[in-house]
Amino acid sequence: MPILSYQSDALTPALAASCALRMVVGVNGVSLMVKKGEQILALKAWQLSGMEKGFEVAESELRQVFGGERLLEWTYASKKCALGSAATTLVPRRLFDPLHLEHYFRLLLQENAHREYGYTKLEAFDCYLVWAVESGLNTLCRMYFSTEEITHIGASLLPRCHELSPQGGYAVFAHLRGQKVQISVFERKNLVLFNAYDFSKPSDLLYYVLLVYQQFDLNPLEIPLTLSGTLMEDSEIFRLLLRYIRPMRFPPDLESMVLPETAQNLPPHYWFDLSTL
Repeated sequence: MPILSYQSDALTPALAASCALRMVVGVNGVSLMVKKGEQILALKAWQLSGMEKGFEVAESELRQVFGGERLLEWTYASKKCALGSAATTLVPRRLFDPLHLEHYFRLLLQENAHREYGYTKLEAFDCYLVWAVESGLNTLCRMYFSTEEITHIGASLLPRCHELSPQGGYAVFAHLRGQKVQISVFERKNLVLFNAYDFSKPSDLLYYVLLVYQQFDLNPLEIPLTLSGTLMEDSEIFRLLLRYIRPMRFPPDLESMVLPETAQNLPPHYWFDLSTL
């Protein structure tokens, strides 16, 4: 169901030809942004049921979103679609083989003939981000985006977090989309952990975050946690995290992000993944 739908009256098919379309797609939700320079001309978000009822239901909901959005039918100066919930892994450059992407998921996923794979080279980390996605979701995205325009959200999140991490010490980032969190840890700007976890309760999320702190022997009362994604400050999740981790903060570069008046109920950090695209 849509939780936000903003579109400027000035946005027309003619104007769209000089704009950028950015979209994040996952079984938990979809978000979309159309920008011309720094001006946001469209901003939309849909909440989906996720995988609780099976991928067939999630795929049906996604098709309704795609099929009912006229903005996807227009021509843009640039387009990019990021997969927000596909399984991912990082592979060092020297071990990477683009002809056998499925091999990297043998220990992560059950055998499934209905998956497709993709990858992006991450120059800053001398590795490749490889992802596995349900074939139905990939096929749907390719109806509106070319293969070159489809990526994984980690491919833009990780470089942005790398830029935000300090030269010395550790930095911990957690990005939420629905019931999934992607956590990354940097030590002196070196990526030392990137993992994704599914959670059903706020306490599950707290466990995964504190587990990462424990793994690197970090004090959660000293090393900040930078939060982004579908998280509200008045939510049970945020209040629970705040009891154990301080300071917590949102990406500082979003403070200057000017949202449409109708989008003020969803804060700038909600759109962090879109902004990195």
